[in-house]
Amino acid sequence: MNKVDIYLELAINTLQTIDRVEATATLEELLEVFSEFVEQYGFTSIALSQLSNPHIAQDPANQIFITNWSPEWRAHWWENGYYEHDPIVHYLLKTQKPFSWDVAYRHASKLGKKILDESTKFGFTNGITLPISTGVGPLGIVSLGAEEIPFDPKVLAMIQTVSINTYMHVVKLKNLELDYLVGRLTKRETEIMHLVSQGKTNWEIAQILDIGEETIKTNLKNVSQKLNTVNRAHSVSEAIRKGLIIG
Repeated sequence: MNKVDIYLELAINTLQTIDRVEATATLEELLEVFSEFVEQYGFTSIALSQLSNPHIAQDPANQIFITNWSPEWRAHWWENGYYEHDPIVHYLLKTQKPFSWDVAYRHASKLGKKILDESTKFGFTNGITLPISTGVGPLGIVSLGAEEIPFDPKVLAMIQTVSINTYMHVVKLKNLELDYLVGRLTKRETEIMHLVSQGKTNWEIAQILDIGEETIKTNLKNVSQKLNTVNRAHSVSEAIRKGLIIG
């Protein structure tokens, strides 16, 4: 089979999977369909979750909507407070672009590297994490683990397409767009607020995000109106309190 035929088959498989995803009625069915698709490309561990503030959520583990992680790893991750120091989440806050876990490892703190090292005992070796933006609300996260990542850009593009549709179907099944996401920050507002919480000035944020300072001021004004705050520090504290950013 030549490359054209391979990519055609991949495209057909992707479209068929999206149809199957949208036909599922439960999270359990959704996990089964999504798992079947990604396993064809070597991904054996799956987690679809949402970026949340661990200091606010009663149980941050509940922010993992569907996963095939072993109960042992989930318990270990939760009981040791790893949700607060997870290097995958911390690197996601820096880039909000797809990345492999080995990249996150290179940028991780000492504790972050310890977490990833321990995860190998539970079958995690490497993988990719894909941020999913719904336009409003917390950033969605799709993490896929594999011994070897398929670096064919067309394959990764199809996996990302199915991941986006799967996450959006999670939002639909859990009615998140109807209640949970109301009044949340946009993706750009969230990016800016994370940088503000790190003590960055408007000029520094403009350099990092490659946008104008006036755009930053407009976004900060919108955040202030949404959160009913009076200044920059108040906006940060209120965003952390409401679980919109991680402090």
